[in-house]
Amino acid sequence: MDRLGGPAGAGVAFALTAGLAADAGGYNALSYDRALLVLAGIALAGVLVAGGERPGLFAATLLGALALLTAWTAASWLWSESPPRALVEAPRVALYAVVAGVVVLAGRRVSPAWIAGGVVGGATLVAAWNLVVLVQHHGRAQASGVLADPFGYANGLALLCALGIVLLLRLPRPALVAAPVLAADLALQESTGALAALAAAFLAYGLLTRPRLRRVLAAVALAGVVAAPFAFAGHLRGRYWRAALHESAAHPVGGSGAGTFANWWLRERQVPFSTREAHSVYLETLAELGPLGLALLLAALAVPLAAAVRAREPALAAALVGYDVGAAVDFHWELPGVTVPMLLVAAAACVRASPPQAPARRTVMVPAFAVVTACALLAYAGAARLAGAEDALRVGDQARAAADARAALRVAPFSADAWGVIGDAEGSAPAYRRAIALDRNDWSLWLRLANVSKGEPRRLALREAARLNPLASGP
Repeated sequence: MDRLGGPAGAGVAFALTAGLAADAGGYNALSYDRALLVLAGIALAGVLVAGGERPGLFAATLLGALALLTAWTAASWLWSESPPRALVEAPRVALYAVVAGVVVLAGRRVSPAWIAGGVVGGATLVAAWNLVVLVQHHGRAQASGVLADPFGYANGLALLCALGIVLLLRLPRPALVAAPVLAADLALQESTGALAALAAAFLAYGLLTRPRLRRVLAAVALAGVVAAPFAFAGHLRGRYWRAALHESAAHPVGGSGAGTFANWWLRERQVPFSTREAHSVYLETLAELGPLGLALLLAALAVPLAAAVRAREPALAAALVGYDVGAAVDFHWELPGVTVPMLLVAAAACVRASPPQAPARRTVMVPAFAVVTACALLAYAGAARLAGAEDALRVGDQARAAADARAALRVAPFSADAWGVIGDAEGSAPAYRRAIALDRNDWSLWLRLANVSKGEPRRLALREAARLNPLASGP
């Protein structure tokens, strides 16, 4: 860790930003499980070889909030409507905790400017990649999502570009050569939420750097807050948010479990649109993890912002404000390709806000990272086997699909998806029943069970599928 100087820190930030963004935003479990395994392993090796810096107050609070949020997400398996999803969601939050931990351990060896430079470099590479895709397709294939490649989601790519633009304020002037690429791609994504996030970030920057304009800028910010509900009037997101509020009201203490919003949406929707996310990290966290989960999330987002202000890092504070606003109206928390860059900046701000710290204790850090690495290995092994099974199923190789799914179950016995693949590959009603025993609220499992059943069992399975997804078209 002693050699983790500025250029190395920028390289890590660049690799994480570009790598996750280019892997469909890191949305899929295989992507964030792989990133978690690699980063946790590197952190473990670094701690063993060179140690690290003990976290200050801000950094310790950030790491504690993310660690507790990871544990709470996994623990929701105990009361979840769909228990397997909690154990699929938890590694993503663990990745966020490890990302912050690596920056904190590096301490003052890596200045915020190097972190910002790495994030801007990664964002610029991805933006340039996307511009090439746009030129190649000349506006075609919009519906397929090709035009958001390699990120895969236009709003997430747009927010990454917005964060890159804001972080240019922390870099030397020559770095402004990246601004046209980032600005062009941001404009072409046509993301209202990302533009609002950029505006909020610039307002925050002005409030911190232009004391004479604070009253005017505060009035503009207040007007934006007042206008926001009208801007989203009639938008589909309003329906998502109402479903999340209903979910929260039904489970006011612990929520309905991580990853379960999709169940509520299918049961309550009145329009034939599907989604897995509530498109607001705050409402979705409240609905799935209850008030404690929301409190931990808010701590993880608010503490770095306070640290950036205390450290007199207005560009970092502005970038964090931009992310916080963007995440209020979209599912950016579920996209490591944009959340990991934010957390790199957040952790750097926390380090900057505290005086130099003593070396961290290896007796604490080594066991912690060893446990995370072992858990990450199991999560990645299960996700990789399941992904292989699903790929085999798509190409019609039923035997390999069933074999890979059974291999996934050896490291992830909680996986209803693996039993579902076995059912698909073998046309097996018992396999679907095993899947349903693990997740009774997955309507597709009931429908697939109906397709291989007859008589009363078929009617019962169809009835349950219709209850869980009333607008489904049926088998």
